[in-house]
Amino acid sequence: MRLKILMIVLVLMLLTKIQASAQSFDMGLEAGMNFSSLVGSGANALSSTGSTSSRLGFVGGGYLSLNFGPNFGIRPELLYEQKGAQISGTTTNYEVDYIEVPVLLKIGLGMPGLNPSILVGPSFDWNTLSNFPSAAGGVSTGDVGLVGGIEFDFSKFCINGRYELGLDNVTGVKNVTNGTFTVLMGYSFI
Repeated sequence: MRLKILMIVLVLMLLTKIQASAQSFDMGLEAGMNFSSLVGSGANALSSTGSTSSRLGFVGGGYLSLNFGPNFGIRPELLYEQKGAQISGTTTNYEVDYIEVPVLLKIGLGMPGLNPSILVGPSFDWNTLSNFPSAAGGVSTGDVGLVGGIEFDFSKFCINGRYELGLDNVTGVKNVTNGTFTVLMGYSFI
């Protein structure tokens, strides 16, 4: 836990220093949906049927894009994200909702029109709600993940798709992490 707090403090200090040298910035809101599942060798042990499937969830929040030219930027975000999984063949969901702070590098491909960009970086998650059976051994209070995706910008709008792989165990059962596909649409008001 101390390592996570230290990493967050270092990232915030770095963002403060970087903001002073950014050439421009964008700020906006974004919302969409994700398809989340529990991955890892221990994920199937959580279900009496032996398998889980994806859970459809909401994701939304805001972003700040610090631009260092047309093809490079740093994009911290603050999101509310619903993750978890569904037990196959039932209506039972494992629910884990997070406040998430991804800090992404945005690397533009320099093409006119939709201006595609690659997004990559870490995310820091804090558990706000969980619904897991007691057999799961409890739910962790946070998660650190790796995010990779692509974004298309047009005028003040953007759309992006990304995958996030959690690095921490979600439950007391070993080798159970989050795996989340997310699609977001955003609007830059600054």
